[in-house]
Amino acid sequence: MNTEAAFEFDGWTVDPVSGEIARSGNASRLPQQPLRILVELYRHSGTVVTREHLVKVLWPNGVVDFDNGLNVAVRKLRVALDDVGDTPKYIETLPRVGYRFVGSRGVAAEPAPKPVLERHLRAGLALALILAALGLASAAWWWNGDSSNSNPPATAHVPSVRAQELYLEGLHQRARRDISILSARALAEEKFDAALKEDPDYAQAWAALAASKSGSVHTKMTTPAEGVPQARAAALRAIALDDSLAEGHVSLGEIYLKHDRDFAAAKKELDRALELDDRSSRAWHQLAIWHADMGHVDDAFAALRRARELDPMTLQWSSNYARVLYSARRYDDAIEFLKPLVAANPKLDPAHSILAWALIATGDLAGAEEQLRLVTVPSINSSDMGFLYAKLGRRDDALREIERLEAQAAAGHGVAYDETIVYAALGELDRACETLARAAGEHSVLLGWMRLDPRLDPLRGHRCFADVEARVYPAN
Repeated sequence: MNTEAAFEFDGWTVDPVSGEIARSGNASRLPQQPLRILVELYRHSGTVVTREHLVKVLWPNGVVDFDNGLNVAVRKLRVALDDVGDTPKYIETLPRVGYRFVGSRGVAAEPAPKPVLERHLRAGLALALILAALGLASAAWWWNGDSSNSNPPATAHVPSVRAQELYLEGLHQRARRDISILSARALAEEKFDAALKEDPDYAQAWAALAASKSGSVHTKMTTPAEGVPQARAAALRAIALDDSLAEGHVSLGEIYLKHDRDFAAAKKELDRALELDDRSSRAWHQLAIWHADMGHVDDAFAALRRARELDPMTLQWSSNYARVLYSARRYDDAIEFLKPLVAANPKLDPAHSILAWALIATGDLAGAEEQLRLVTVPSINSSDMGFLYAKLGRRDDALREIERLEAQAAAGHGVAYDETIVYAALGELDRACETLARAAGEHSVLLGWMRLDPRLDPLRGHRCFADVEARVYPAN
């Protein structure tokens, strides 16, 4: 590439050696990967360049996560060229196939006075150095990238480059499984907050912050009284800024589903999200959870398969696919699916929990205990050890777990559903009925799953189960 001459299109001048790009007196420097993509697409103007070809150009020696890496690099190129509208100006995406350069070749850039050009080059170089120091130039962050996420409409607010980098870093932190889920969520929220401080009108960052705040309640990092209003405010802010952004409606739908148990409102928001972007894996995932909560097993499987097709790299989708297998009483299938998943991702706590449940159901209590000992954040599925102790006949240990759950309740968290699971496993059905009734009036995040949860099987047919079900679900 060092021997290539500068080229021009639509007023842009590109130096393929230095990476400098300039237009109308404004100049910056592209990182190497977006630069090499632009050069390759320009060389083959009007012709589709496959993703496979670009991967070979960028990573001739191969990388672990080249697919997401390519998405990130293309996204950065679009931002640099201000090509982020519904109708591409320069880079056309052919989903799952590749990209095509559609700009006008050879249209000269407007000359810029030298002092202005040099000033912008220095600013661009400084930004590039900052991003390189943060490790942003090579990170694979844009979850499912161009293949499944719609670009904002042409009239939408375009966030600053710095805000977008912080947002992307937040997505990366949220998806990490080399650290605990609590650490990943805390780092993600820090980045989303920083992105919004940089650009308060960044709708996508508000939607992402809403999802993180909602998840923080689920993991008991934040109490419902604190976290749910924050999540709701962030989701509503995202929608107010850009009602056409699917992610805002997904986040609001998740709040209605998990925290309000307003199933009709949740479905309306998720349908709206998929109307706006039917390739949103998050929307399909939340729709799957909605179907599972409603007891629609086949529809839950179908929606989860769609979510995983669109974004196979998000491990939460896989964990919840296994949860639906468990809910369908397909215990052997769940075990077969989960064992390689947890072997490859040892810090994926929800998968360890679901695998333990399936092993308990098949009678492998020792294997279940081995899995639960690997869980790093027991607050996600707080009943796990109590459930196991009850199955092992260790009643005193199970009751000590109930005491631990009561301490969480005193701190403001909703744990009555978790207590119900332990009491049901102990065979103390009257106590299980009491806590299940309490769960209907408090913030037990998993209560919406009661129709399918095998751990509540001892209560099915009991009058208290039907009473709570009638309180939780709308009339059919």
